[in-house]
Parts: sequence; C-alpha cells; structure tokens
Amino acid sequence: MRIVVWGINYPPEKTGIGPCNGALCEFLVEMGNDVTMLTSFAYYPAWRKQARDAGKLFESETVNGVKVLRCWHYVPAKPNVLTRILHEISFVTFSGLRLLVDSRPDLLIVVSPPLFLGAAARVACSLRGGRYLMHIQDLQPDAAIRLGMVRSKMLIDLLRWMESVAYQGAWRVSAISQTMLKILRKRGVSKHKLVYLPNGIQVPPAVKAGRFRERNHFSANKFLVIYSGNLGAKQGLHTLIVAWRFRTGNAMELVICGEGSGKKRLMEAANGLPNVSFKDLLDEQDYHEMLADADLLVIPLVSGAGDSFLPHKLLSSCAAGKPVLAVCDLDSELAQIVTKYRCGEVVSPGDPHSLAPILDRLSNDRTRLQSMGHAARELAERFEQGKVLRQFWEQIECADRQVANAELAISGR
Repeated sequence: MRIVVWGINYPPEKTGIGPCNGALCEFLVEMGNDVTMLTSFAYYPAWRKQARDAGKLFESETVNGVKVLRCWHYVPAKPNVLTRILHEISFVTFSGLRLLVDSRPDLLIVVSPPLFLGAAARVACSLRGGRYLMHIQDLQPDAAIRLGMVRSKMLIDLLRWMESVAYQGAWRVSAISQTMLKILRKRGVSKHKLVYLPNGIQVPPAVKAGRFRERNHFSANKFLVIYSGNLGAKQGLHTLIVAWRFRTGNAMELVICGEGSGKKRLMEAANGLPNVSFKDLLDEQDYHEMLADADLLVIPLVSGAGDSFLPHKLLSSCAAGKPVLAVCDLDSELAQIVTKYRCGEVVSPGDPHSLAPILDRLSNDRTRLQSMGHAARELAERFEQGKVLRQFWEQIECADRQVANAELAISGR
C-alpha cells in the first residue's frame, strides 16, 4: 500500500509529536508499505528552524526507508494566536501543493494538530479521490479555548466548523486517549469510524547510573526532581516554581530541561531560587542518563487541558521505572491512569501550597518511591511501541477487508 503521512512534526525533533510520527512511519515501512512523510523543516520545541534550513522551500531525503518531503513554513519568533494561525496555514499551503502534484496515495494519514490539515485533506481527497485517516494527538481547539488563548466567538465557531468538516470527511478518525474518543463520539463522529491509537514507548537503552549527577555535581543523596519537555502554556510549570519556594527540605534539586515559548518567563520566575537549574534539550544518551538518576519526574498540565491532551512524557517516565508526580485535574485521564496503576501521585494544578508538602513527603519515603517506580515500569510495558502499532495496523487491515467485502457484495447483486 502507498501511504502518505501528513503532519507538521517529524525527527530530528526530539520531543512532542515528531518522534511519534517517526515511529509510525518506520513501522508502516516494516509492514511492507511504501511510505512518504510530508512534513516541515524541524523547528519544535524551540520555535526556531535550524540554520541549515533557512530559506529552503522544499527538501527530499530518505530516512530509515521513509521518503521524507519537507516544505517551507513560517515559524514565528514569539508564537501567539495570530502567528500560530499563520504558521499552520503556511504549512498547509506549501505542503498541500506538494501533495497535489505527487501521485495519489492509497491512504492519507493526517496528524492533527494542525487542525487545518483535516479540512485540507478532505478538499484534496474530493479533488483527486482517495481516503484519509485523521489521527488526533491534541484536540487543539479545546485546549486553546479552555486556556483562554482563543476568545473570539467567530474564531471559535470557525474552528468548530473546521473540526466537523475534517471528521465528517474522514474514512477513520483515531485518537491517543479514550477520553478524546468519548469527546469525538459526543461531537457526532460515528463509532465505526473511531480507532484507538495511543502513543507507544520503546524500551530505553541501559545506561550507567550516576553519570548525570556526576556531570552536574549533584550528590548521591540529593533528591532529584526533573521535568523534561516542552516549556509552553499547557504545561503549567509556574505552579511548580512557586511550590519550590514553600518546600522545607533542602536536599532537593529541581531540573527543568527543554525549550519552548515559556522558558524565559519560567527562568525569570525562578530567579534567586536555590537548587533550581535549567537545561536545553539533551541528546538521547544524556536524556536517558538523566532519567536514570532522577528520583521523581513531574508531569504538569494546566487546569482544563487534560481532556484534550495526554502527555507522551508519562510513558517515557514510566519506561525509565521512575515514579511520577502528575499536576493535573483530578478527573483528567492522566490523573486516572496514575491513580489506577499506582505509579505516582496526583495533585491539582494551580495549588502550590498543596504541592510543596507532597514534594517534602516523597523525598523522605524511598520505599514508596521504589514501589511506584516498579508500577510505572509495568504500565509502560502495556504501551510498548511495537505492540501498540501492530494493534492499530490490525484495525486498519480489518477495516480494509470490510470495505472490500462490501464492495464485492454490491458488485455481485
């Protein structure tokens, strides 16, 4: 089968949706498909293209059997609602033209966000025929509305209309969480269209413990609290910074590792706080060494973001066998998973006075940390990447057979 995956993020991006798209494409190649990734030049989470990509309109390369077609897009230095819209429209425009001039795929897989890709895929399939599967990593309009990033009723109505257009035209609609699938059903997406495709995780490579602490001069008895990933609006890391002021334990170190639009504000908020350090994104080896030396991994989400977004870092934290501290709405899927599998603790967002004593308590309870770490590793094994993607592909092949059988039945009448 010839498959085109259409999405704005792809490796060498190290965090977010990019690595997930890379894993999907390479798995589809392993299944014997001819796979093309139609994407942008790498920019996330720093919101900055690499110097070597400046000024390029298009580029083609083959990576691990995947033909990667990169297209120019506008990347704002300071993302806001307007510049993000321009950012997404520029990608949809340039990559859409590339899609239309290439031969038609048997299956087009559209990864959202950007939301605009879904509507563009419907137009492309209407013009040329074919079908598309819309895979949702983030219910983008929901998050933007709940976070107050979008307030205009006209713009909200437009986003909801574009969602409806994309879902109605899709052959199948997949999402990374059960909560998101429930929301889609409430919005009128028929049950037979829906496919569960959670993000998976690879077993991390074995690394020698102690190297990250040694490089950064953290003693072995220092309680190491780590956040790694995007530093943006949805993460709500400001609560963690404020809570750090109220902790009583001195043998703690907070490491915030990553890039994003909110990094400068976080560094300003942490100015003068003891035992807080910021790091850029690490390469794979250094990242796994950091996880190996961590005592507690923090996964924060601002209130209202939990239904529209499930952080992939939950699985990478669990795969490292580390307990997690989920700072999120208590009724969110993230909170429910952490509570059900007993792989960490949950605290409401925006409540630093409740968060600080939890940090103090966990730093003095190594037995509980070890128990939660074991449970975390067992949870990660449920979402082993190969297993997750095979289950997804089986659903797609089953749906294909159902369509073929229906067509045979109609032609035989």
